[in-house]
Amino acid sequence: MWQYDCFAEDFKLLCEEKKDDIMMVYQQGTERTNYAYGEVYGLVKRFISFCRNHGLKQGDTIVSIMPNSPEAVICFFAALVGGMNYAPLPPAVSRREYDNWIGLVHPALVIKKEGTVGDASSVQVFQCKCDGNMSWLPSEEDFLVNCQTAHIYLMTSGTTGTPKAMSINADKLWSSGKAFVRFYQIEETSCRFWNYLPMSYLGGLYNLALVPLCCKGSFVISEPFSGKTILNYWKFVMDNEITALWLVPSIVQGLLKIARLAGAQNIPHCAQTVKIAFLGTAPVQLEVKEEFEQIFGIRLYENFALSESTFLTGEDHSSAGCREQGSVGRIMPYVSVKTVPMEAENGIGMIWVKTPFLFDGYLAEDGLMSISLDDDGYFNTQDLGYITEKGILVLAGRNRDIIKRGGQFISLNEIETVVGKMPLIEEAATVPVKHDFYGEVYVLCVIFRQKEDIERQKEQLRAWMLDNFVSYKLPDKICVCSSFPRTASGKIRKCDLVNVIENRNLSV
Repeated sequence: MWQYDCFAEDFKLLCEEKKDDIMMVYQQGTERTNYAYGEVYGLVKRFISFCRNHGLKQGDTIVSIMPNSPEAVICFFAALVGGMNYAPLPPAVSRREYDNWIGLVHPALVIKKEGTVGDASSVQVFQCKCDGNMSWLPSEEDFLVNCQTAHIYLMTSGTTGTPKAMSINADKLWSSGKAFVRFYQIEETSCRFWNYLPMSYLGGLYNLALVPLCCKGSFVISEPFSGKTILNYWKFVMDNEITALWLVPSIVQGLLKIARLAGAQNIPHCAQTVKIAFLGTAPVQLEVKEEFEQIFGIRLYENFALSESTFLTGEDHSSAGCREQGSVGRIMPYVSVKTVPMEAENGIGMIWVKTPFLFDGYLAEDGLMSISLDDDGYFNTQDLGYITEKGILVLAGRNRDIIKRGGQFISLNEIETVVGKMPLIEEAATVPVKHDFYGEVYVLCVIFRQKEDIERQKEQLRAWMLDNFVSYKLPDKICVCSSFPRTASGKIRKCDLVNVIENRNLSV
């Protein structure tokens, strides 16, 4: 049986061992505040006292509605150390989403930044400024660490559109992080990460708060990544001595775009500063990765992970030489992967995985927990792909990215990859739509590099596709966009692209 560690006990020992070392840096404008491990542990104990003063006990749930801030970090760590469930929401959450969430997770306390949504007659609500000043916390009280397992609830609509809470065992999550840093041999490196992913999502909580602790390192908290961030990206990295980067496709594309405009002679070379750089959340074209590595001199290690499972594969030195389009490295040593053949061609199958770090399931409105596994305990990722002879996993798209047009299968991932290589195109996305005759077709959405003479470029794109695709793989329509709607982690929100398409007068 797989065994996993206790976060509360490990966190205490880690804070004692590295008492005077910096764990967390808060960058707010030009102001920078350092928090040592010992200081953070003291704040965590004070927050647990705060919760007790408000009647909370182990097993209760805290809803956090806070931006990236020291308060959000302390609340998160305190919930896990104190054996309480942590259920974050983004500061921009709507009233409808808030009400749904409260009804789903039944919190004992909502702690939020002033001015955000968050009041309900049945729930205690506490407001704070989220400015790093935590003088409102009471004095710390001694308590025994007894490894009461906490859970993290993350909002998801799943595949049905009905709000659900994804329940993740906090101790499993912590052990997953330790297994990840062992895989990359960075356990004792004291790497410093930049936490610019929202802390209401797993990227900001796990990748950029827990993983840094797993390598006995630190992290710098800033506001979530935006267009403004990209302009000063490398300056921030060097000023804050960032040694480990966590990149997402939109950041990679943005940095490359600026680099192309600035010219090679004006590109900062951070290879001496950045020791390791990870890439995840969505597939990136091989050519894009190679261009980034050539320009900036930083090797990108792409990984394949789900919120439900955390890391499943990763590129490393041994697999980087086996790259191909869609490859995401070798399977983690603690993960089992199988592919279930589909009707589609080329040996592509549905990817099923078994991992000791799988989530607990989805908490539905009726309070019941559900998770679907096959008879052997494998979880369906809903991703398509295959495993090469060298043990490298290659992704071929999501299950919903395979459509059947008049009896012919079309990989929408293939369309996006091939079209994305066209010099005219900055980025491409496909959206499947129903069709009365063919059953399913797709709309091709594109962003052109040049913003002038759009009609001429569309004609060139149509002609190019006629030369590069069989007729049944051609799009039903083409939609030209100035940008794509994205999630907080940089993934394209295709459900929102549907609304864009419906509001456009499209041409074939």
